[in-house]
Amino acid sequence: MKTITKPLALTAAITLSLAASAWAAPTATTDGADAFTVLSLEQAPKWLDAADVAAQLQAMNVDALTIGNVHREADTSGTSRVPDPLEALADQLGYTYRFVSADPASAERRGSIVISRLPVEAESGIEAPGMNYLRLNDGRHVVALYTHTAAADGARFKQLIEASRVGAPAVLLGANDAAVAGFDAKDEVARSNGFQSATSTPVTLRIDADSPAIAGKLLTLGYAAPAGGDTPWMDTTLNADARARLIVAKMTDDEKFQMLHSYFGLGKDGGPLPEGAVGSAGFVPGVARLGIPSQQSADAGVGVTNPGGIRKGDHATAMPSGPSTASSWNPEVAFAGGATMGREAWQQRFNILLAGSVNLQRDPRNGRNFEYAGEDPLLAGRLVGESIRGVQSQHVVSTMKHFALNDMETSRNFHSAEIGEQAMRESDLLAFEIALDIGKPGSVMCSYNRINGTYGCEHDYLMNQVLKQEWKFPGFVMSDWGGVHSGSKAALAGLDQQSAGEVFDKAVYFDQPLRLAVAGGVVPRSRLDDMVVRILRAMFANGNFDVPPQHQPIDDAAGFAAAQRTVEEGSVLLRNADNLLPLGPEVKRIVIIGGHADKGVIGGGGSSMVGWTAKGTNAVPGVLPTTWPGPVIFHPSSPLEALRAERPDASIEYVDGRNVAAAARAAAAADVAIVFATQWSAESVDLPHMKLPDNQDALIAGVAKANPKTVVVLETNGPVELPWLQQVPAVLQAWYPGIRGGEGIAALLTGKVNPSGRLPVTWPVDASQLPRPEVNGLGFKPKHKPDDTIDYDIEGANVGYKWFAAKGLTPQFAFGHGLSYTQFSYENLSATAMGQRLVATVDIRNTGKVAGADVAQLYLKMPEGSATPIRLIGFQKVTLQPGESRRIRIEAEPKTLASFDTADKQWKIAEGRYELQLSRSANEPLQRIPFVLGDTVVH
Repeated sequence: MKTITKPLALTAAITLSLAASAWAAPTATTDGADAFTVLSLEQAPKWLDAADVAAQLQAMNVDALTIGNVHREADTSGTSRVPDPLEALADQLGYTYRFVSADPASAERRGSIVISRLPVEAESGIEAPGMNYLRLNDGRHVVALYTHTAAADGARFKQLIEASRVGAPAVLLGANDAAVAGFDAKDEVARSNGFQSATSTPVTLRIDADSPAIAGKLLTLGYAAPAGGDTPWMDTTLNADARARLIVAKMTDDEKFQMLHSYFGLGKDGGPLPEGAVGSAGFVPGVARLGIPSQQSADAGVGVTNPGGIRKGDHATAMPSGPSTASSWNPEVAFAGGATMGREAWQQRFNILLAGSVNLQRDPRNGRNFEYAGEDPLLAGRLVGESIRGVQSQHVVSTMKHFALNDMETSRNFHSAEIGEQAMRESDLLAFEIALDIGKPGSVMCSYNRINGTYGCEHDYLMNQVLKQEWKFPGFVMSDWGGVHSGSKAALAGLDQQSAGEVFDKAVYFDQPLRLAVAGGVVPRSRLDDMVVRILRAMFANGNFDVPPQHQPIDDAAGFAAAQRTVEEGSVLLRNADNLLPLGPEVKRIVIIGGHADKGVIGGGGSSMVGWTAKGTNAVPGVLPTTWPGPVIFHPSSPLEALRAERPDASIEYVDGRNVAAAARAAAAADVAIVFATQWSAESVDLPHMKLPDNQDALIAGVAKANPKTVVVLETNGPVELPWLQQVPAVLQAWYPGIRGGEGIAALLTGKVNPSGRLPVTWPVDASQLPRPEVNGLGFKPKHKPDDTIDYDIEGANVGYKWFAAKGLTPQFAFGHGLSYTQFSYENLSATAMGQRLVATVDIRNTGKVAGADVAQLYLKMPEGSATPIRLIGFQKVTLQPGESRRIRIEAEPKTLASFDTADKQWKIAEGRYELQLSRSANEPLQRIPFVLGDTVVH
């Protein structure tokens, strides 16, 4: 039994010593002007007395602390080291902590440390290894703080600065020269305009009574005088909050109410578009006299939509579905996908993208699972958060949706999701909380459904108490299209903007009804101003004013690359008996059967459908339904043609599969038969069952009987029943693979790319293993009317693999499952915990003959008697060459170690005996460490 202790003096003294309001007060220069302060230390401490260090930092009133050239040695199984003492200090203070490294996955950490006491508006991350950008907000000003390691690419670092600064006063730490345009290098720190003065003072920081002090420099940068003039809100040295308050103070009531409801951007009842709308989901006119741009919103679950081709000439990248991104278990893939959608939105004149879908998969029959990111709050929250961050890196506001518990489409406008507070906080809301923390979306979209009897867009607990007060969300809440049922009630509950009410709701509640409520004092004027400030604040923070969108041709090649990478990393090899895959050179005769694989790959239906791409529109028109939520679309990316391009030496034929006997005869004459099976799903309707439609199970069984070397490629919304599984040696789950689906699938089948996807959902054998085997109202023509409520208390927080573990069920395939064309071994697992931080390190080796990537999954087995038996607490994807070994580092998400205390409204780690499991999937632990955790409150 491994007992984890707390070696540092992290006591209540920290909280007490830093409780003074002085921490929030801006530093003043000698002439009384506001200033930004940075303490740069010469070395990093190996330990510290937290209370003593905190008191010194308080006295200096430091905004940011930085240390360069830091080396943290790797833990081993025999020499577990304490976590970074500065990280633990930052946790206790509620500060932002970043370790900037060119190799973030490595257990041996080399780089620099940045700690900020100021709130972070935006930041860089996994897409920029060795580089760091934090946009800091001191309550009035905003500062762009940059640092980089010696290993960082200079040209890419310059690009990061140019793309992210957006006119803010900027500080570049650790700069060796002034090569970055617009910076003045002094005192080893480069700074931009926006500062009028700078002083550097030598300081020493006492670490503890027995250790020598650490030398450093305190840099004080005085802000330049406010720009003033007729439009002070265009002063980019001010933060988004200050700019929004300045502009709202100049607005008339009519202009304010204009901000509070959007119009349907496609026009009402087939009529003309609203004046100024470019043609999409939502449009809010700007205010020309104040320089407020219009709000142009586009649907974008899997790419920028162009409904009916209304915007002539516009097209976009049809990205793979949400489960494909989630199956990559790679935050970098998620960020790149979001950045692709954000960039293409900006180039098509949109400044708001209705992206960021983070609802958990509680049922594989949910018709909208293809927009979401699986069943686990950590995986879904982290990857969707990175996608949101990617969107907003392109100066486009992203939403986070659908808040909350919109986990089934059946009767979605009316049903009530019933669930207890603790279970809700530890499942769906935890996913939203993690996504919010990572992505910092400008807007949150409330959901159609009711939650415990109250509509999502009237839910005071969710929107006011949790989102805005507890999570401190500074942006605005918009409704889903048709999700508003009141004016004053919704506004007082936290809704800030009604979406397209003139088309989708019974009334435009946020116009005349809300005007009357404000005039009568039912809704305070302060609330009216708050609503408008939140909307404009999100627009300022994301560059809508300073970097307005421009109509430009999109970069098709970049979009294709992002889409194909997602397919290749997100497709999951479920089964590969006798190593049938990859297709070797000895395979000369191949027959492809079914799924319209000669034309393209299927996509999901509803508002997120990307119908217009660089390769054209629907490759298989006429498949029913052809009206909402259709049409059924096949993106023009033919697996047949792609496989022929990869294997020009082979004879590859296609059979449509409509006749099982004919397909079996073709299969019998081939070396390998590949059956493509599809399942269409869509927004607004759930699937009636977990079976493949259109007699495809019989087709697969017939082909497999005729040829024992049969491969099945599944293009589905999610898990389906596989009655033929034992007769089929190889199965590849490709989800909805988007505009480069054919090329990605061909690369995986031939071994050009090694599969590395891992399931983001548990794959049940059939519906009998679900918490609700029977649900009334599923499908287009249900036998029974939908129920008024959905009881999520049945499983509570035990969604997916946690349900299977709690009930002792064996799934078809476990959460996290996925095969590779190589093999990996794990050794020497080590873990250390201090306070709310748990860090594990482990050696991973590629023991096979080809390069590949594996996902190291870290689970926590909870103490005996816990309601939730096991939790995913961290993961790391690693690519290795044959024979290569690395020691990697996995840091646990603190809230996954804890339970939510509904009385105290706090996350608490309970003292007890736990087991850490390093696993290949949720039910396949490879290494275990038993240890004890102490009582800790997670901040």
